Amino acid sequence: MARKLTASLPFRFLPVLLPVLLLVLALFPAPGLAAPDVDARMSYARAEDGSVVAGLTLSIPRGYHAYSHDPGDAGRPCELFFDLDGAGPSAVYYPEGSLQRDYYDREAQVSVYEGTRLIYTVLPEDAAGKPWKATLSLLLCSELNCTPVDRKLSGTVPRNVPGLDAAEWKDDWLALSTGTQPVTPGVPGMVFSMDAGGATAMVPAGGMTLSPPDGNDGPLPAPAGFDFELTPVYADNSVEIYGLGKALLFGILAGLLLNVMPCVLPVLSFKMVGFLMMHGQTPESLRTFRQHNLYFSAGIITLFTILAFVLGLMDMMWGQLYQSQEFLLILLMMIFLMGLSMMGVFTLPMIDLRALSRESGSPRLQAYLTGLLSTFLATPCSGPLLGGVLGWAFTQPLPILVVVFWSVGLGMTLPYIVLSIWPRLALALPRPGPWMQIFEHILGFLLLGTALYLLSILPEAKYIPVLSALLVAALSAFLWEHVCSLEASKARRLVASVLFVGILAGSAFFALHMERTEARWTPFTVERFSAQLGERPMIVEFTADWCPNCKFVEATVFNERRLQQTGERYDAEFMRVDLTDPNAAGSKLLEMLGSRSIPLTAIFPAGDNATSPTVLRDVFSAQTFDNTVRAAFAR
Repeated sequence: MARKLTASLPFRFLPVLLPVLLLVLALFPAPGLAAPDVDARMSYARAEDGSVVAGLTLSIPRGYHAYSHDPGDAGRPCELFFDLDGAGPSAVYYPEGSLQRDYYDREAQVSVYEGTRLIYTVLPEDAAGKPWKATLSLLLCSELNCTPVDRKLSGTVPRNVPGLDAAEWKDDWLALSTGTQPVTPGVPGMVFSMDAGGATAMVPAGGMTLSPPDGNDGPLPAPAGFDFELTPVYADNSVEIYGLGKALLFGILAGLLLNVMPCVLPVLSFKMVGFLMMHGQTPESLRTFRQHNLYFSAGIITLFTILAFVLGLMDMMWGQLYQSQEFLLILLMMIFLMGLSMMGVFTLPMIDLRALSRESGSPRLQAYLTGLLSTFLATPCSGPLLGGVLGWAFTQPLPILVVVFWSVGLGMTLPYIVLSIWPRLALALPRPGPWMQIFEHILGFLLLGTALYLLSILPEAKYIPVLSALLVAALSAFLWEHVCSLEASKARRLVASVLFVGILAGSAFFALHMERTEARWTPFTVERFSAQLGERPMIVEFTADWCPNCKFVEATVFNERRLQQTGERYDAEFMRVDLTDPNAAGSKLLEMLGSRSIPLTAIFPAGDNATSPTVLRDVFSAQTFDNTVRAAFAR
């Protein structure tokens, strides 16, 4: 039998809440603590006319972007000053950036560089063997902070420069050089200015203030290459939302169905313990049971409210938190440790079902926290009807978005509100007894299954590091419980807790530093999509590693045999838009299809109807897919 905990409520929760808080601070350092940088690498190729093309490859750190050379409404432009052997600055070819909302001014439209980008300069034929110096200036920004980067670069052009055909960036250079005018450093560009009131703005060097373009409060303008308009045709128009009344009704139904989605089933199993509290009909048991359900419901509504404001104000998608591998790893560690705690390996006071039946426990706080956690786990699940509801809601003003989110939260809490009104409905459950220990262990297995699912969201290359981090975290939690007993001194508990947090943060840091895997389908690019539109039938899938419904569709519908048959029958191309990480062009295409949620599959026929794709939302069957493809490509 677990020893009885008699500590006060704050002390009971502090040992767990403090490590989690410190872990979050370790993974998300305060501005100024982390110093991101750009990896810059120069390579060379000789063009057909004999000139030397120098390509500077910029690798932007994950989670950051740099403003492009033409940054838009805000930001510091990317600038490269290249000087060959003291001859003065050379002309520079800058790539176009991706359009998105600015992190710090949601009304500003900015052009940014993400991932790997190349900047080029053209050198004379006799550049081989000559030294060069360069200065790279840009501004790196994440959602938390911005860091200016000013790099001094130098090198020597090799004497034997390979031909252009040997350069991995040949196609990119040819496309850029034929459609872009070079920029000569020294021409007046964009600079920061500050008025008397301290407000900053981007102005040309000549002093004229830029006027922001119209429509900043509406959808993003189409990126370069999106010179077309789409009129999507929905496969099932009955579930499409066109007004607030239908959105609220479908929101309640979608929230109700979220209770049986695989994302939340393991944590909602905790509710069974609350039901078991209704084993008598005394006034005290009725009051406790009602409180348990109401506090659980309050946790759900609280987090739906927070999500509505965060997603609405930051212009994010439903489930986009799962684009953060840091967030995923924190949640994975919590679920894994909770599962082991339920199985009796150690005891974490924050989630201890046995404490529900003890006076020293806090069932109301535990019910509230479980409601919060249940909603967090629900975010990657669209569920039936939710895709259409959110697709409409995200196009509305913030107050409407919040009300719709409340309707989804109300639907999710509806069973528990009903049980609070008629608590005797729970009397159908068996009375508490020794079987509860077995039930608690079963819940532990379910939580470990949830941890396994969260692990599957991460790239395969991270499985071993993350599993190693979980093993270290479990061992640390086991030792922490025995070292930090109530009989231990304060100094001992402090040292052990700091050591525990340090081990968790160190193992998490190790697990996060891995490369991502590539998608198996043809990766979406604006250039390829625009070139294929109308010329060839296309099936475009929007997916993300954090979207379990997307993975379900891929496993049940998009198997290798069906893709091969569909491709051969219709000569169709399969293109995948990966939204695991921020993807400005992919998000814009999703918006043009009338949606802000995934999974979504768009079927583009060839010919004149190419701009009227048929759209399949959420989860669908293989037969539905086959029938929809047949009808769409026959138009």
